[in-house]
Amino acid sequence: MFRILYFDLETKYSAEEVGGWGNVMDMGMSVGVIWDSLDLDYHVYLEHQAPAMIEHIRRGDLIVGFNHVAFDLRVLAGSRPTDQERQQLYMELLALNHFDMLVELKKIIGHRLRLDSIARSTIQHGKSADGLQALTWYKEGRIEKIIDYCKQDVEVTRLIHEHALQHGQLSYDSRGGVKTVALSWSIEAPAPQASEQMSLFD
Repeated sequence: MFRILYFDLETKYSAEEVGGWGNVMDMGMSVGVIWDSLDLDYHVYLEHQAPAMIEHIRRGDLIVGFNHVAFDLRVLAGSRPTDQERQQLYMELLALNHFDMLVELKKIIGHRLRLDSIARSTIQHGKSADGLQALTWYKEGRIEKIIDYCKQDVEVTRLIHEHALQHGQLSYDSRGGVKTVALSWSIEAPAPQASEQMSLFD
């Protein structure tokens, strides 16, 4: 069975708190969630369980996310203690078969999109909060709220990807109104080469 993993994570610290977006690996994971097509269920990982989440990700045939290549993988790699180990882990994770919807959409339309703008126009199901709210919840110790929010993000990511596979298109909000983009995605899509990955600053 072709095993697809949809995943997302939330961080403990903001970019400002760690000295800027160049220090993503220092942001730390508060909660990570994977939806696994093998058992059709969610798997929740807390900050001390980052190594277990990494091993779960390694078992996927295709890892699907939204800006996960430039962001989430770096946060996970930051669970290692030294810069050398972090970079090595990031490169190992990068070598897996990824499908980053933000990267792929940017190739087609030429600019970044927000997940929420796609969700509301395509599946009529927006996000319940945002990353800044999740940071507040972490500081308040409200981990269950972060888990629920992260699960919803993973669900939205999965539904958007499945919609694109089934219908060959996605819609999104723009300044000129709702636009639709035609797509030819498939679950066999190869991972982008490292040289093609979108940086956080594009």
